[in-house]
Amino acid sequence: MQKTTWVISKNTLAAFTAIIFVFLAFSSRVEASNIPLAVIGPHEYALPVNYEPFNAVAQYAFVQTDNMAFDSTGKRVAGPGTFTAVGFTKYVRFFTFKSLPDVGFAWEFLEPEISIQGPHVSATGLGDPLTGLAVWMKPSKNSTLGVQSFLSIPVGNDAVSDKTWGSLTTIVGDVQLGDLDIDGQVGAIFKSTRHQSGTNDVNPGSTFHANLRAGYRVHEYLEPFLAVDYQTTGTSTDDVTRMDIANSASSELTAGGGLMIHFTNPMSLTMRYDYGIEGKNTPVTNAFYFKIAYVW
Repeated sequence: MQKTTWVISKNTLAAFTAIIFVFLAFSSRVEASNIPLAVIGPHEYALPVNYEPFNAVAQYAFVQTDNMAFDSTGKRVAGPGTFTAVGFTKYVRFFTFKSLPDVGFAWEFLEPEISIQGPHVSATGLGDPLTGLAVWMKPSKNSTLGVQSFLSIPVGNDAVSDKTWGSLTTIVGDVQLGDLDIDGQVGAIFKSTRHQSGTNDVNPGSTFHANLRAGYRVHEYLEPFLAVDYQTTGTSTDDVTRMDIANSASSELTAGGGLMIHFTNPMSLTMRYDYGIEGKNTPVTNAFYFKIAYVW
């Protein structure tokens, strides 16, 4: 692997983040809000090719207050009043095949830690783990295009488990134009029937989402950026009655900004604040994101 490619991979957090917060923060027992993969930052998918296998570990977190919510008409009303803190640890193994030197591959495992507190709610525990693969290529020296697919396994603590098998497939891309970096993805989440004790099973609606980041490297160590995220989730149905569940379809558009700090080649820190612009049937996003990663 060429030296320049290795430096680029480390500065990008060396990870194609697969942060599936919809799997982590929504459950049959707890109401919370966050858009899938909303944690990504600049350079998230500026990935290398033609490299020797390497590893990355990361710790991610976000905190969210649900004091306001969008109702079924999109009006802002009082929310559930919950406070959510989600952190998780990620390990990534980057590898290649000799027969495909210009294609990158990675396997990733994530374990979430979740706490949701509020009126009549106190839920804390390990969430449903996620694992999956990604593959990408570089159409040009300064661009990346790829696809990733992950599986959510419903073995987390009962209080915070989504209680469904879930799959997420995402098309990812990155373009670097000098000091400007544009990074983003579009994806879909599909879930199995949710089996609930004491009540009818539920067939969750599918989720579609998009995430866009635009960062500008103003200094060797500093890169401010803007963020826009969107998600829409279809109507859930009662598995027994086959009836639609009222107000189960949701959507939200959020915007925010943050700062990526490039400490050294193998380490960087990203922080961001996001707020909900419009939506329906979901708490208004009012969240702070944090991530730090190390590569070796």
